[in-house]
Amino acid sequence: MPMYEYQCPKCQHAFEQLVPTEQAGRTAACPRCGTRAERRLSVFSAHGPAPKSSDLPTSGGCGRCGDPNGACPWNG
Repeated sequence: MPMYEYQCPKCQHAFEQLVPTEQAGRTAACPRCGTRAERRLSVFSAHGPAPKSSDLPTSGGCGRCGDPNGACPWNG
């Protein structure tokens, strides 16, 4: 079930709410004043294990794709 962020246009209260997938297009009521709240743009968050320090590049190479040889078309 995704979490959405909302903000009330009347009282400016910002809140989060878990929304079942089948109700994703619906709006939420503000818990303070009951006004229909607007969904805010959210930042995606992923949880997982942090990389081991041995997996990270130590120096040199491409800063965009991580190629240790630096032979990257993005490295212009």
